This record gives sequence, structure tokens and C-alpha cells, in this order.
Amino acid sequence: DGNRSIKFTIRGNPKVLVRHRTARGFMYNPSKAAQDLFRDCLLEALPQEYHPVIIDSGDPDSDIPNVMFPDNQFLKLSLTFRMKRPNNHFIGSKPGPGRLKPNAPRKYYNNRSGDVDNLCKFVMDSLNQVLYADDRQVVCLNAIKLLDSDGDCRGSTDVEISTLNDEGENNIIL
Repeated sequence: DGNRSIKFTIRGNPKVLVRHRTARGFMYNPSKAAQDLFRDCLLEALPQEYHPVIIDSGDPDSDIPNVMFPDNQFLKLSLTFRMKRPNNHFIGSKPGPGRLKPNAPRKYYNNRSGDVDNLCKFVMDSLNQVLYADDRQVVCLNAIKLLDSDGDCRGSTDVEISTLNDEGENNIIL
């Protein structure tokens, strides 16, 4: 089987996972619509051979999707969150290529856009049963939050997932 990996980018300002809420005795996920959109963007770009397939066994508890990374694989997940820049970073407060103010922050900026751990949780939960069976398979996580400096600076999320094995050098973390 060897090492498998996938790398992709989802355009749009990265989102954080909002904690599940309870209302009128029911639990709901306020991030569901944004997560569904994230999944839809991925599935649109993903070759059909990597789409999850659910085989109906008649038992709803055993209908586990056939995914690119089955639940017996350990995964390394690398995430780069390119956050949308505020309008005041641009000349005349109008975003666009070449319009970044000379004194605008270059790479890092704390604009209260969400904690990096909650950005990671959003992506990890969104990919459950799409690329991997469960986000518990992720045993190595690398994440960074930056300001977007490409084009209109509207934000994006770069995702790279690869398998880890018990032998080999790909498990060395420095």
C-alpha cells in the first residue's frame, strides 16, 4: 500500500468550529452549514475515485464509508490558514492585487479571527467520513495561521494529509 497523501486548497476565509449548542432540549452544530460548504468544495475538486462510498448493509450502525484513508491508518495533517485581510490593509480600503499598504502587516496579525486550534477542529471535523474515517486517526498535526497576501487576499486553507507508518523516517518530528 505504501504512503498515501493528498494536498488541496479550499478558497475562502477560514472558519473556526463553533461549539455545539443546546436549545429546547436538542443539540445542534452551529458550524454545520459552513462545514457542508467546505466538504462540497473539496468533493467538487476531488477525483471521483477518492469520493467516499457508503455501502448499505441494512444496519445503520455499520454503514461506515469507504474512504481514502481507512480507520486502520495513522495520519499526519498539515494546515495553512491564510486569513482574509481587513479592508484597512489596502490603499483606499479597496482590496485588490498590488493595493496592499506599505505599512500593512506582512505575515502575522492578531485580528481576533479565531484561535488556530479551533480552525484546525473545523477542518478535521469537516473531513470526517470524507477523506478519513475519523479525525482520531490524526496523530501528527502541523498548523499555521497567516495573513493572505495572494491576489485579492480573500483567504484560503491549504490541507495536506499523509499516512504514517511504524517504520521509516517520516515519523521523526523535530
